[in-house]
Parts: sequence; structure tokens; C-alpha cells
Amino acid sequence: MPDNAIVGTSWVVQELGGAVTSDPKPELAFGDDGRLTGTTGVNRVMGRYEVAEGLLTVADAATTRMAGPPEAMGQEERLLALLDAPQAFVVTGDRLEVGDGETLAVLVRPRVQPG
Repeated sequence: MPDNAIVGTSWVVQELGGAVTSDPKPELAFGDDGRLTGTTGVNRVMGRYEVAEGLLTVADAATTRMAGPPEAMGQEERLLALLDAPQAFVVTGDRLEVGDGETLAVLVRPRVQPG
């Protein structure tokens, strides 16, 4: 799979560490310019990302600092921990799996709401 498979894409985090995420679900966007933006479900997240040799590496990640319910803050903590180290990833259609050997997160492309 080409390393650029996630460049210019947006995702909704469906699962973290085997647990289904709660609403509002975290979202991540990987810009064409190497910038990561999104939400943890509570706070906005931003940083830089790089993909090389099948690994996704996030650098200089920062978030806003709002507090939320304990469950949402735990979810945020798991997402930020995932982004803290280089991770293997696989894109299959509308699904992005992150983790090496063990799937640590499952993300899906956002559904377009009919208008």
C-alpha cells in the first residue's frame, strides 16, 4: 500500500483500544500539507504528520484544554497516546486501521449527510 494513502483524507474514530468510541466521536484529517487537524471528541487537536515506510508519525501534537466528562477525557487520553508514537496503518476501502500487530484504532471515512 502506498504511504500516501491517508494524505488528504478525513476520518471518524470508531474504535480505540477495542472499545467503541462515544459521541461526539473523535475525527482526524490528514491535510495535503502534512498537517493533522481534528477533534478528540472534547478538544481540538492539531500537529504535523508524516507517512513513511508504512508508519504514521505525528509530531508537535497539541490540543485545546477544555474539560469534559470522565469517559470522554479517557477517550481523549487513549487517542493522544496512540498519536504519541509511530504506528503502522492499513487503509482498506473506507476503513483505516492503526496499530502494529494489534489494532489500536479503527477509523472510517465520514458519511456525507444527504441534503
